[in-house]
Amino acid sequence: MNRRRLRDAAAALPAGAVLIFTPPYMRIYDQDWTVFGVPFLHVSLFALWFVGLVLSAALARRLIADEEAGEDGGVEALDAPPPSDGAEPPAHAARGD
Repeated sequence: MNRRRLRDAAAALPAGAVLIFTPPYMRIYDQDWTVFGVPFLHVSLFALWFVGLVLSAALARRLIADEEAGEDGGVEALDAPPPSDGAEPPAHAARGD
């Protein structure tokens, strides 16, 4: 997956989570069922939260791995030094004057 798609997915994940946790969607899980005595709404709430954590951790790992690999899609890094034309810097610049 290219870096732009990863960044788009990382931006869409919180927006999707906000949408999923709104009351109209959470009412889907408000059933009379229980899972080991715990209401299904509570189980589904924490299950969706856990899935969001796992997805965000996976996206973060992929973004970090792509950044370390240098696959930035042609965009120069902000920390990169300016391109050099081969000329030596002035002597006072090297001393810090």
